Amino acid sequence: MKSKTLNRRHFMQGSGILASSSLLRLSVPAILAAAQTACSARDEDAAFVTLTASEAVELEAIAARILPTTDTPGAREAGVIYFMDNVLGEKFSEMLPSVRSSLAEFQEGIADRFEGALKFSDLSEADQDVWIGVNETMQFFSVAKTLTLWGFFAMSSYGGNKDNMAWDLIDFDGPGAAQPPFGYYDAQYMEEQSNGN
Repeated sequence: MKSKTLNRRHFMQGSGILASSSLLRLSVPAILAAAQTACSARDEDAAFVTLTASEAVELEAIAARILPTTDTPGAREAGVIYFMDNVLGEKFSEMLPSVRSSLAEFQEGIADRFEGALKFSDLSEADQDVWIGVNETMQFFSVAKTLTLWGFFAMSSYGGNKDNMAWDLIDFDGPGAAQPPFGYYDAQYMEEQSNGN
């Protein structure tokens, strides 16, 4: 990205980078199971189970710049951090040391570049965007983007996407809203089924 200004389009375009990442290999059923517990924690404003309070502050600040609050809700309002806390928990505990060390690496140099700041959350939003622009090619940032996206657009019952706010943004009615046939192949199949074939 040439511009240091982040936007949702760049985020969506860049989020595919993670598919081949060795740092994050999660199956869909495992994500969904982890997210269900995250939903309960989010709704109850529970303490974090996996992340330390300071890690949660940093990851939430990063997620909030990936999907910022504008005239529409962002990652913070959707409770994305609770999704992250759960996904990086028991089922994927082997990933947690890598995420922690990568988070620390991502923050290295902040104190040298920004007077009075020690960590990402200490920076103004403008300075956070500058720092992300400098470090957006790091594998850690790809992981953070993907976790933010998953947490934001997951089914609300699975964590993140509080009150289906992300779906409301894209005018999606949720699973089951669209019924087959979706294309000619489904129409043919449905016709065969109705004819007893």
